[in-house]
Amino acid sequence: MTIETESVQRSSAPDPDLVRTVMDLFVDLLVASGARVETIRQAADGATSRVSDKNHSVSCSHLGPLLRDCMEVMCAWRRHPEFVNSIGEPLPLKQGPGSSSFSALCERIPCKSDEMTIMQTLLQFGAVSMDDDGRVVSRTPTFLAGNSAAGLLAVDGVVHQLAGFLQVVHRNVCSVTGTGGTRFERACSVSVAVELEPIFDQLVRARGQEFIDSIDEWLERNARYVSPSGCYAEMGAGAYFINFGSSPARSIV
Repeated sequence: MTIETESVQRSSAPDPDLVRTVMDLFVDLLVASGARVETIRQAADGATSRVSDKNHSVSCSHLGPLLRDCMEVMCAWRRHPEFVNSIGEPLPLKQGPGSSSFSALCERIPCKSDEMTIMQTLLQFGAVSMDDDGRVVSRTPTFLAGNSAAGLLAVDGVVHQLAGFLQVVHRNVCSVTGTGGTRFERACSVSVAVELEPIFDQLVRARGQEFIDSIDEWLERNARYVSPSGCYAEMGAGAYFINFGSSPARSIV
């Protein structure tokens, strides 16, 4: 089987309901922080005007269920012994049927998309590549929603993550008034020398990936649990890098 890398056809717009949810949460948080509605309206009008004037070179795609399939395939690649080497790194996988193949990897997951579509998407987003022997090689620890080299962005993944972050912040702000309990939400930042940014970036990537992997493994194990009530909810956690830009040096006493 030879994989062609032509573009997979996808919708280019995120779910309108999800976009409205993000806007509602964001505006509500701004109001809770003391911003006037008129100020928010003017800022929103100015932002949409500035964005519409820009010439965007990014190709946006709405992957839908394909996004989850790509993420599951990349995670399973690192978790099952038959797909990793002696130090736990993903093995190059042959194309076609058989053990230690990309087909065998996809069969380990209840994918909604076909193997060819998953392969094309992983190639386009830079998660995998092909070596000289035609084997599939893992390039990233997981499936990333953007590929700067190709100018691709999976908008549904980005908007979905943004909605999740705003929901927990919104819940915690509302809890001050006695509406519901709080959820874990922590962040820290300190002014340091800009020369340390590459080192800090690598630290956040390494520690953040370890954290996300541990959370994802727990979720995958417990996804098999059958709810006695018949009710289910999509849950998760996130980790991210922060850089607020130029600031004065921190005073050391």
